[in-house]
Amino acid sequence: MNRTKTGLLSMATAAVLAMGLAPGTAVAHGGSGHGGSDRSDDWRDNDDQRRLVRILRHVTDDYRWLENAEKDGYKRITGCIEKPGVGAMGYHYAKQDLIDNKTQARKPEVLVYMPNKYGRYRLVAVEFISTAAKKPSIAGVKFETGPFPKSWALHAWVWRDNPAGMFAAYNPDLRCPK
Repeated sequence: MNRTKTGLLSMATAAVLAMGLAPGTAVAHGGSGHGGSDRSDDWRDNDDQRRLVRILRHVTDDYRWLENAEKDGYKRITGCIEKPGVGAMGYHYAKQDLIDNKTQARKPEVLVYMPNKYGRYRLVAVEFISTAAKKPSIAGVKFETGPFPKSWALHAWVWRDNPAGMFAAYNPDLRCPK
């Protein structure tokens, strides 16, 4: 196992857990959680963003059920992350081999799950995490500050509608289970 990747995953886990457990902290990943000014709230009008969403739905279709993601190496790195008054992100599952300085639409580093009314975890979003030196973007959407030092992050709510926007960090329609 690569020590750098193990260290990055450990830092990500600690940082994301700390954000989720500290209600007074700033919005996770440094953004407003409502699709910042450099984001398109209407991704359907942007060909590149529509294509990205189609790709993400295609490559994550089998991961809509948590068991499939776990079999493929995704591991839980957070409890449910919620910010009162803003909404929730959900439970984050990362594939540590993918966390690096690259951003690849077909290989999201993190899958985000929420339990349905029967308690079964279902995929709601993906999250890209990058350790690139400069702020990356994909399909014209710029990343936000990431969950650990010198990292960048971007959510895409490909399996759950988000009134805050396709690429917002938090979904105001979601709440973590009590």
